[in-house]
Amino acid sequence: MAESHMFQNAQGFVMNQPQINQTQVSQAEKRGLQILLEASLPTAAYDSSEHPRNCHPGTRIQYIDQIVNWGIEGPDPGHRIFWLKGPAGVGKSAIAQSCADEFATRKRLAAAFFFSRPNQRDDPQRLFTSISYQWASKRKPYAEILKSTIHDDPTIVDKELRHQFHHLFVSPLQELADKGGDITERVVIIDGLDECAGMAAQRTIVQIVAASIRDNTTPFIWLICSRLEPHLVATFKSPPISAVTHQEELTVSRAIDNEIAQYLTDELAKIGEEYDIPVPWPCERDMGTLINLSGGLFIYANTIVRFIGDNDSLGPEDQLGAVIALATSVTKGSSEHPLSELDFFYQLIMQRVPAKIIQTVQWILLATSAADVLTNVKCNRQLLALSPSQFRAACRTLHSVMKVEEDNIIFYHASFMDFMQDPRRSRQFCIWGDSALALRTELTQRLQAVCNDPDIEPYCALHICY
Repeated sequence: MAESHMFQNAQGFVMNQPQINQTQVSQAEKRGLQILLEASLPTAAYDSSEHPRNCHPGTRIQYIDQIVNWGIEGPDPGHRIFWLKGPAGVGKSAIAQSCADEFATRKRLAAAFFFSRPNQRDDPQRLFTSISYQWASKRKPYAEILKSTIHDDPTIVDKELRHQFHHLFVSPLQELADKGGDITERVVIIDGLDECAGMAAQRTIVQIVAASIRDNTTPFIWLICSRLEPHLVATFKSPPISAVTHQEELTVSRAIDNEIAQYLTDELAKIGEEYDIPVPWPCERDMGTLINLSGGLFIYANTIVRFIGDNDSLGPEDQLGAVIALATSVTKGSSEHPLSELDFFYQLIMQRVPAKIIQTVQWILLATSAADVLTNVKCNRQLLALSPSQFRAACRTLHSVMKVEEDNIIFYHASFMDFMQDPRRSRQFCIWGDSALALRTELTQRLQAVCNDPDIEPYCALHICY
């Protein structure tokens, strides 16, 4: 059984005055949905403050319309999974977000979950609990069944994924069906499956969903978006899963240059207006350079816009000049890596960080990758012994790739931290590998100091040290 490993390899294990029953009682006293909420990830929902940006108006319409029609009119017989696949940076998350908004407007969205590895939204145990909670907020009869179910067994939220799915969906939906009533909110969106922690968990999620379709135990249809990771390609190729799946691939293509141009034109016009820059700006030649530099990748165009619009720079014209200068040094196809052109841009961003704070910036990034809690601004700052102004000054230099909200550090895309952790790509700026040994040693010493410092926020010290 899935739970049999709980005390595996335990030695000298003694329980004095066990408190299991007392714990279960105190948990059961909570409202069922409160327990479910605590086991979910609200920040992964489509309408959270951390959700990805929608597609720019007038772009990616072909894919959005195709997916919305699939969800509204009903999929082809048996194809109740729509797998939107493609490399990093082609706009899968933006398409998923746009579709989620459209389905929500039409009252067809059951739930949406956006995985994000750099933003610590990667726990597979919180996927089905989050989907269940979101749907319960829309379906009162379902919510009432869940309250009773979780009250009877609060440990449901901690069970293995297959057991979770059965207790949170299969059994309650059977009870709901027995009572009658039509279910209109049937679309579930899972974005960034490849950013879920663990390849085995990723495969298991797909297998569970496919089995529920094959056995007709739930009414849902599933939009799943991910990169073309080999283990996922193999999973979706297996006959039991391919039989219930429609697949659509997004590729890196210059065929969308017109959409990239539309996005850049509209967004840079806003920046130009804000700074009262005489039009036309950018000039036609520079705009052509930006389009070529983007190379069919929306993430590149997004990053260019944020870089040029950086409020803490010498101004948009200076920033644009840096991008144009970069373009002359970029040789298309010079690397096997699919994001090699974007790497040049990430190098530019890091090169423009002032030398006196580059180590602080590296520390902040390394800390966020070391522990989930360190994406919390206060915990990160306390670990590194930075004042609020020092911390924000360092983070402002990375405006193009991340933002700092009141409580959290939020990365726009996983590709930046992938870049920073790969010494072949980020070179002297790498925060991982042999080149960062001294940096990691210093951070380890700081971690030890934090764990013994009574002035550090208890929540931060507890989670950092344990």
